[in-house]
Amino acid sequence: MKIITVTLNAALDVVVDEAMYKKTELRNASVIPAGKGINVSRALMCGQVPSTAIVVVGKGEEALFGSMNDGKLLEVITVPVEGETRRNITISNCSDGQEHHERKPGFVVSEEDIEKVYNILMDIVVEGDWVVFSGSIPPGISGDVYARLISVCKRKGAYTALDSSGAAMISGIVAAPYLIKPNREELEEILGNEITSREELEACIRRISSMYDIPLIITTLSDKGCMAYSFEEDDIFYHKAFEGKKGIVSSVGCGDSSVAGFLSGLIKHESFEECVEDAMRFAHANLFTEVPGDLDFGVFE
Repeated sequence: MKIITVTLNAALDVVVDEAMYKKTELRNASVIPAGKGINVSRALMCGQVPSTAIVVVGKGEEALFGSMNDGKLLEVITVPVEGETRRNITISNCSDGQEHHERKPGFVVSEEDIEKVYNILMDIVVEGDWVVFSGSIPPGISGDVYARLISVCKRKGAYTALDSSGAAMISGIVAAPYLIKPNREELEEILGNEITSREELEACIRRISSMYDIPLIITTLSDKGCMAYSFEEDDIFYHKAFEGKKGIVSSVGCGDSSVAGFLSGLIKHESFEECVEDAMRFAHANLFTEVPGDLDFGVFE
């Protein structure tokens, strides 16, 4: 059994402090290969769990993403396309005490590019693998791409997970992935109604699981922790967020890290509750690093 992450809309995370940003001195900023699936794989690597990351990238950034290969815990398979990888700019050390973000658009992906992803999955996925589809859908391809890729992995006997939002999530869950990780707002998008109480939240999760035949749902609740539902156990389990022992650096990537934590427990055959605890432990460790998924487990010592 192996874990494969798929990132169709990779990103470069550019971290710069406010003073440098105002001077437009981005050339001195740190540039980090990212995207939700990459973040999941990086978090798994920190947890000593091997994974393979399939990532669509701009041709100019192929070497940067490929440099993440460590020969043991992470294999990166790049699918280069025309254009540049989009950039997410994080502005830190701001005078208002907040962290600000800007998003820059990137490449356009063709159906021929997705065919390459499809062929890679056909080559490497075997029965019992976990395949994680994370993030937004890049421009240029049809909105049902996640449903199509999930379906092919299921036909090969793999378990699939989906962590996306909006139309990408709504179209993807039609293919009945084994696991989804929406937050409260994304649950509301799926069902088209507001959730105002814990009871409504539980009812919505059970309804989505039943409607779309999804056995596992993890709902992240920001600093309140998470709620996880198992159809097999017919049980909803809450886990509070861990309390910090030092100042938070960034919350970017916490949701991705929670997916990694949950899967790390699953492949170790832990109980459902232990997997949820691992999800929260990974998410908490992500709070104390600037690099999404580069977990600081030292906060638990």
